[in-house]
Amino acid sequence: MNRNVTQTVLSLIAVLTLNFPVMAKVQPSPINQDSSVPWSKVTEDSFEGKIVYDKDFGGFGESYAIVSSWSKQAIRLSYFWQVKEVDYYKQVKRTRSVWRNNKYEEEVYWEQEPVYKYFWKSRSPEYIMFSINGQLYEYQGGKISDDLMSALANAPSANLKIRLVWSDGSTTDATIGSGTVNAWKTVYQMDSQE
Repeated sequence: MNRNVTQTVLSLIAVLTLNFPVMAKVQPSPINQDSSVPWSKVTEDSFEGKIVYDKDFGGFGESYAIVSSWSKQAIRLSYFWQVKEVDYYKQVKRTRSVWRNNKYEEEVYWEQEPVYKYFWKSRSPEYIMFSINGQLYEYQGGKISDDLMSALANAPSANLKIRLVWSDGSTTDATIGSGTVNAWKTVYQMDSQE
């Protein structure tokens, strides 16, 4: 009887998975902000074909980067941010001048000082929104639609704002540089055989 119940549950899971596939999500970028790749230039990748990489850094005092890769196979994007945490405390010898007996004297004292560690975290959006030539497009992971490919190939030669939509519904706007936008013309051009 246990075996029949197990088979029934597995069959039900299989049916639900086929009829209600997991929502697509933008895959993480295969590179990070420190990768040694040609940024905003079309290159050839053994697995993806023509590809262009882009990065957008936060302004002064902000420690984040939005890194993306653009090919006909997929758009991959990661939002990286730097985290600062106290690793441990060290004892530091300090001196100060104090007024004693009608004169200044140097006094030694010890103080704890934090030592920090820095590391990067990352996440990928649920989907990406585009506004190109007055039309709105969404990329939700997986195969890029022909409409979006055509829009990317024909985007104006300028910086382009995109909107990243996170799993909690919040959004972050990012800028794709004009060099990458121009590279899309080569990456996303439709071949005559397609």
